[in-house]
Amino acid sequence: MAEKLGVLLTTSPESENTHTVIKLAEAAIARGSEVDIFIMCDGVHNAFDTRFEGLVAQGVRIVLCSHNLSERQRPKIEGAIVCGSQYDHAQLVHNADRYLAFN
Repeated sequence: MAEKLGVLLTTSPESENTHTVIKLAEAAIARGSEVDIFIMCDGVHNAFDTRFEGLVAQGVRIVLCSHNLSERQRPKIEGAIVCGSQYDHAQLVHNADRYLAFN
């Protein structure tokens, strides 16, 4: 069974955390791990970065906090990136073998 990595991203696209999370996810996939990413707070702006769509194409599950998305008056996402809630975040934490937070 593959190791499961859970990642939390809360910072805006201008933060170096965006690049770090993308590269970390790519490296984890390359070594055979499953990757789930939960994005909240200003991090929801990252959902409009096409590099995250690329991660989804590689099998990464990405969930955005729909409450934070509406707070920031961003349009609802359609497609592979899912809008969810803190329940989804809790499930990610529960199911992950390793969990990293980028705040």
